[in-house]
Amino acid sequence: MSESRTNIQPAGRTIFIGDVHGCAEELKLLVKKLEVGSRDRVIMLGDLINRGPDPAGVVRFVYEMDFECLMGNHEDEYLRHYHGMEPYASLRKSLGEEIHAWLERRPLWIETDDFLAVHAGLEPGKHPSETSKRILVTIRTWDGKGEDLKNPDNPAWYEFYDGSRPVFYGHWARKGLNIRANTIGLDSGCVYGRALSAYILETRELVQLPALRTHYIPPSLRHKQSSASVPQRGG
Repeated sequence: MSESRTNIQPAGRTIFIGDVHGCAEELKLLVKKLEVGSRDRVIMLGDLINRGPDPAGVVRFVYEMDFECLMGNHEDEYLRHYHGMEPYASLRKSLGEEIHAWLERRPLWIETDDFLAVHAGLEPGKHPSETSKRILVTIRTWDGKGEDLKNPDNPAWYEFYDGSRPVFYGHWARKGLNIRANTIGLDSGCVYGRALSAYILETRELVQLPALRTHYIPPSLRHKQSSASVPQRGG
């Protein structure tokens, strides 16, 4: 499932925005900072929801602004579990029928002659149309088979990419902002207290908004923090 648009007015910008993860305040402030206008094409790279304080607010804002949006792994998870699992059931109720239906239709990639955008990355040597959804929304590293997509001992998927079009992606907050010659990673960890990032294609300009606060601490770090706070006996 892909999407393309050819009716962009002259002088409009193409703006990519990285993973928001429920940080509605930061998204609105970044859009204001960008001075987004009616001629601009804004493409959200997926993972609008989860972890942050206002996932429904993010989705609603993106929908009302008529921004384009890719399917991320968190949207995919929501669509598989909203029937009864929390927090997805509550999010489904908050979104309402119309916006939920819109979220269901989000494409796995968007491409033009000038760029390709996908949530997580590309399977080496293949067009997205030849690739499974699982890979498009979850890949980080490549093992040669597509069985283990996040093993840090394996090379990153983008090390195999040699296409001429730049690829814009999100998904990999641990890598952070990752701008290379022909791949641009824009998940700069806003929900973890770092920044929300946007990239303007035509001017190659990076625009960032620092996170207003740390909204989410991963369980592994929570455990480390709690362990560090326990008084130690002896010297």
